[in-house]
Formats: sequence, structure tokens, C-alpha cells
Amino acid sequence: MRTYAERYREICQQAVAEKDIRTVFERVLVGSVHEFTQPGDTHPGCLISSAVMTDSTNTLDTSAYVAELHSSNERALLVRIERAVQDGELAAGTDAAALAGLVQSLWHGLSVRSNGDTSREELLASARLAHQLICRHLAPAAGFSGRR
Repeated sequence: MRTYAERYREICQQAVAEKDIRTVFERVLVGSVHEFTQPGDTHPGCLISSAVMTDSTNTLDTSAYVAELHSSNERALLVRIERAVQDGELAAGTDAAALAGLVQSLWHGLSVRSNGDTSREELLASARLAHQLICRHLAPAAGFSGRR
């Protein structure tokens, strides 16, 4: 389980290293769907959400580990969003904590749905729509041309 968890941490770390905040969101949402839905013969799917949903003494360590992983990923995303606000890439009034929480919640939902009967195409459609809506809502004022 830790192997897969670390892969998701890696996805987040690679995403927050992107230059453009819109690419960050795309990597977190769309990139994660690609990871969650790899063919079964090479990847068992997203076992993380399943592992922490089991209510037993044996899963307490797993649950604590996954909670730390999610917190770490959300903190990294928050720092990146705050930087995008400071750089003028996102509007000055953007609530960075709420946006990081939204993206993390979407990621969790995609993870859970990937364990069910939801197809890769459906998950990708949801992730892409979420990405488009977030980016449309956060579009900076006209004339923004990058870092200031």
C-alpha cells in the first residue's frame, strides 16, 4: 500500500512543481485518473481509499499514514496556490485554502470512484470538467502575461 501511496505523493510533488497553476490542477486531477485506472495487469487500481475505509485495528496504522499523506499533499498544493496568488497568476482575493481543499476533495472523489464501476473515460470527463470549471472561475484579469 505504501508503494502506491508514495506514487500519489510523487504525482502531487510533480504537479506543484509545474510553472503554470492551471497545469498544476490538470496534473493533480487528470494525471491522477490516469494513475488510478492503469490496466489491472500492471496496476491494481487505487487501493488507498479502500484500505482506509476498512474499519479494523489492522488498518489504524494505514489510516494514519494515509491521513498524513493527504495532509502533506494538501499543504504542498496550498503553498503552490498561495504562490500563484502572490505572483498574480490567480486573482488577489482567491481563498487559497478553500481552493486547495476543493482540489483535494475532487482528488479523493476520483480515487473512490476509480474503485467502483466508473470507467476511465467517465473519470477523465469528470476530472477535465472540474479542471475547466476551476480554471474558468480563476481566470486572472485580461492582459496577464505571466510572472511579474
